[in-house]
Amino acid sequence: MKNYEFNDVFDCVDIPVFIHGKDFRLIYANQAYLSIANTDESEALGKLYWEVFPKQETPPESCYAATLSKSAKSSRDELSVKDRVYLSMGFIKRDDGGDVVFAIQSIHDITEQKRVMHLLQSAAEQETALFELSPDAIMMLDEHGFTDCNPATLRIFGCGSKEQFVGYHPSHFSPAKQPNGEDSFNLANSKIKQALKNGNNAFEWRHNRLDGSEFDAEVLLVAFTQDGRLILQATVRDISQRKEAERKVESTVEKLNLALEGIVRAVSKTMGFRDQYTTLHQKRVADISCAIAERLGWPEERIKGLKLAALIHDIGKISTPTDILTKPAKLSHAELELVREHAEIGYQILKEFEFPWDIAEMVRQHHERLDGSGYPQGLKGDAILPEAKIIAVADTIESMAAHRPYRLSMGLSGALNEVRTGSGKLYDAEIVNAALALFDGETSLEDSEVIGSSEV
Repeated sequence: MKNYEFNDVFDCVDIPVFIHGKDFRLIYANQAYLSIANTDESEALGKLYWEVFPKQETPPESCYAATLSKSAKSSRDELSVKDRVYLSMGFIKRDDGGDVVFAIQSIHDITEQKRVMHLLQSAAEQETALFELSPDAIMMLDEHGFTDCNPATLRIFGCGSKEQFVGYHPSHFSPAKQPNGEDSFNLANSKIKQALKNGNNAFEWRHNRLDGSEFDAEVLLVAFTQDGRLILQATVRDISQRKEAERKVESTVEKLNLALEGIVRAVSKTMGFRDQYTTLHQKRVADISCAIAERLGWPEERIKGLKLAALIHDIGKISTPTDILTKPAKLSHAELELVREHAEIGYQILKEFEFPWDIAEMVRQHHERLDGSGYPQGLKGDAILPEAKIIAVADTIESMAAHRPYRLSMGLSGALNEVRTGSGKLYDAEIVNAALALFDGETSLEDSEVIGSSEV
């Protein structure tokens, strides 16, 4: 995270946004956040975020609990600062192990909304005034449709008079289907029934204005008895701006992941200027690794991390002399030991980068073997990452099926026999079986459909 610039993405958002790590310390803050905190970037970054804003001694409860959990993806906290009230909404990015990679928080001034809610809870004699003054749309409805509405309803739904609103079913001011694909008419009736049964019902809804334009809303239905009849009061709040802000945050997370992938691909290509063999080898290992993972039913997000690791699994060879890498003869013991250092060196290069996946450890372990005979740590069995186990099989197949400077190719059949012989001892048996099935009927690695033709 610390290696990237977020100004262009976040500073166009007029709400305060900041990013913190799993230790709750600020990694990034946009100008809106720095302004509301009355500070600058040099003073804020690296500090516990709640010490910067809202300038309190303890962390917001929901954020703290969500970050420390292994599954929560979001948090919501209300913050009181002097005479203002803010809603802090967090979106948590986790790795496959459930650990926090980073969290993005956005802060919304909800002082006015809180004021309105307080008024709504006031004495009964104020109800008429509140109905008229509320900035949220408030309407009454029964089983047939709307029976009354406040001025905000007409403004929000673009109606010139109550006659254009009262008497219609809620689905009249909704698209034919909701974002989840359900029919608006049937779903609206279901929401109404739930509210009548339970006393209330809160949910998000996609509404239409009178002119047909759509907007996202929060809806609260409250059932009560009036003149002996059970009716509903609906409060509708336009949340279009908030939804847009959420979409921008989600888009930013996706852009960050794409940036990480781009950097990995650039590094892999850069290695080609020094050693074209290694670059081609890494590309092929990545193709084979992904094909094995797909055959094993791995999810797309996990395969993405595997591919990035495979594309740079030999990055540590950047420290290996070129004359050793391209030596047209068998390597000496000393030279072989020098080459073997690449796995640990690759780890040291990558460990400072905060990828959503444990890329550095995958690279470090790709020469480990189940029986502990591998390097650099001599790990055994389950101590080896599944991604590293796949790369190990793919690496062996590609290396033996392709020509080396110091020996001719063993061919695809020879490479497959090698992993078949080592299955269960050196290599994971399930992964080996998937690889063998993958190349079933193939005679050449170069002609195999497993090897993609796209550039790194």
